[in-house]
Amino acid sequence: MESIPIIVFRYCGKYGHFRRPYSNVSSFSYPFPPRTAIAGLLGAILGVKKEKVSETFAENKLKVGIAIEEEIKTITHVTNFRQDGPGDINYSIKIPKKNKIPKELKRPPESNMATQIPMELLRKPSYLLYVSLKFSMDELISRIKTERSVYTPCMGLSEFLANLKYESEGIAETLPLEPNEREISTVIRKEDCSLLIDRIKPEDGDNIIELKVPHLGTPDRTFTYKNYLLNMVPKPLPVSMRGQSYQFEDKVITFL
Repeated sequence: MESIPIIVFRYCGKYGHFRRPYSNVSSFSYPFPPRTAIAGLLGAILGVKKEKVSETFAENKLKVGIAIEEEIKTITHVTNFRQDGPGDINYSIKIPKKNKIPKELKRPPESNMATQIPMELLRKPSYLLYVSLKFSMDELISRIKTERSVYTPCMGLSEFLANLKYESEGIAETLPLEPNEREISTVIRKEDCSLLIDRIKPEDGDNIIELKVPHLGTPDRTFTYKNYLLNMVPKPLPVSMRGQSYQFEDKVITFL
């Protein structure tokens, strides 16, 4: 069986927003950070330049699983977006002539004034990230333990600061495909499983949804997508596995 080194840490904050790119008038959020957002987070922790993130954390270099730790709750916040220009400002350092009257600053066109956009925000989001890197694993563990990041970690947008808390580390072991019925603690690719409908209990809070979410990206922001299943509450998913799953401590996990 394949053994994979894993670090587990909590990724949480007061608010978060992971924008769905097909949003138009309103800005909707994914309920969990896509793999591309987690790659950006790891880049911030390790100091990887933005244009190098997609290559540095390619699919063969990074494995990451994500577990919902708190029920997904959202609020709608109306946000002001402004496109005002600087006006007619003279940046010259020359001393103006005596008694010279400065020109009146030009106002930007009315069409560039503030626009109000409804934005869906995640309220007190909290996730457990299961991360395995083919490089810099010791540095990542050290930085998570000592809460040292090269750049400030955030929850999707720079305005929403994130907290990172070390939980544990160890080895994840691959599980055999048979028996294939599992209770998966993480978000799972739909192509890797079939949902066991008879085990879902809405009366106990189960709220399982399917989403098409970015999987890999390029420096010019071209993305590939995959479909995922997740429970909007912190409960495992009952599935019949077709793909690979892993045992880590008392949890069965999969990677995005």
